[in-house]
Amino acid sequence: MGSMNKTAVFAALALITSPLSAGEAEMNRLLADWQQQVTTWQQSVQAAATPEAQAGIPEPDAAAFAPSLWQSISAQTGNRREKITRGKGRKAREEVVSVPTYEFDAAWALPAIIWFLQHPESLSAAFDEDQKAQADYYADAIIKSLIRVHFANPAIREICPVLAYNSGVREYELMQKIYNRNQDASTRAVAALSLSLMLNNPMISSVEGSEAMIRGKRIYYLKQSLLLADPKTPYGRFTLGDVAAEQTYRLRYLSEGCIPPQIKLHATDGRVVACPEQGKVNLVLFWSPEEQIGASIVAQLDKMKEKYPELQITPIAPFMTPEALQQAVQNVPGMERSLIDDSKASAGMAYRVSSLPFAILISKRSTVLFIGPPGVQLQSALDAAMKPQQQNRPKVSIEPAQQDAPIIQPGSQPRPAEDLPNSPGNAAPPALREMPRF
Repeated sequence: MGSMNKTAVFAALALITSPLSAGEAEMNRLLADWQQQVTTWQQSVQAAATPEAQAGIPEPDAAAFAPSLWQSISAQTGNRREKITRGKGRKAREEVVSVPTYEFDAAWALPAIIWFLQHPESLSAAFDEDQKAQADYYADAIIKSLIRVHFANPAIREICPVLAYNSGVREYELMQKIYNRNQDASTRAVAALSLSLMLNNPMISSVEGSEAMIRGKRIYYLKQSLLLADPKTPYGRFTLGDVAAEQTYRLRYLSEGCIPPQIKLHATDGRVVACPEQGKVNLVLFWSPEEQIGASIVAQLDKMKEKYPELQITPIAPFMTPEALQQAVQNVPGMERSLIDDSKASAGMAYRVSSLPFAILISKRSTVLFIGPPGVQLQSALDAAMKPQQQNRPKVSIEPAQQDAPIIQPGSQPRPAEDLPNSPGNAAPPALREMPRF
């Protein structure tokens, strides 16, 4: 909610420094009203006596607020010419077309755009049920507006964290543009940290080359963020320094090629077991009996062990009371083979498990081969890790040349072919073979 205060400040500054259009004035009034609602709600929560009373205080209704705010920035203002590409490959051709422009393309509308991006589900509330296509169209137009116009505005740093955590390749390219072309150092720092975080996403990192190149860029952008701005610079609900420290931890322990944390947990029979086991390929699986995918994997551990007899499989379940654990061991297939996390979820925190199931594949050299939700990528990494080593090929020895073999020295005159032993003489040359077809 702290970012809302900054949004209100931007709106107030715009009100003081320039003449306002009708849309701009209405946007500022609405954002000020929203901030008042947020402030009143926060004060009510702080004054509540119990957690139950706090939970009973409704937050401001973003869905009800969105239509009025959208109305203030969505009027069409004209048209502009834009070059587009139609078709693909050899049939691709460029055309210049006329596209509409809107109030949200103006610099003054950025505070409202920030609000909508911070409340992503609210934009659809500005349209009726049968207008979903329009909502999608305008959501796309807003991103294009950021890429074309708003990337240079220092206030855009307010939404960099949002774009970093909910992003695709287009948002990554926008963040690169902010980092390279925005003139404000703090904004560039926030964009740099966002780029480092975005490269944790396989969909984005796949466009940036090898794993070594990707890791190098993560580290580069991370360092740049701390060089450009104070660590106390806000980054969403946290600070730049806090988020950078978290990214540093992930790059050091939880990236491919790194050595992950060593943890000790209790087995269901009370033994203390270290994980991962050194000298083996380890598959560590965080799961819960309450979710279906992980539970089905754990239930089929025998089949997996049969397919990969050399694989050390370690399921880790959430903390349970002794009574709940005893019942789970009796009723949940595979539970007796699991290790149990402690009441502080120390293992889950060490591996930064955000959702279940979550898998970590670790090589014999104790380096991370895969980390993330189990799926096709894990299966590919597992097959590659467990592939039998090829047997050593037999050595090929080259016999030394015989001493009596004829050797032609430079400048010598070899005998005519007809005088050589086993010469075919005047035999006809072999017939030419038909050229192969390709």
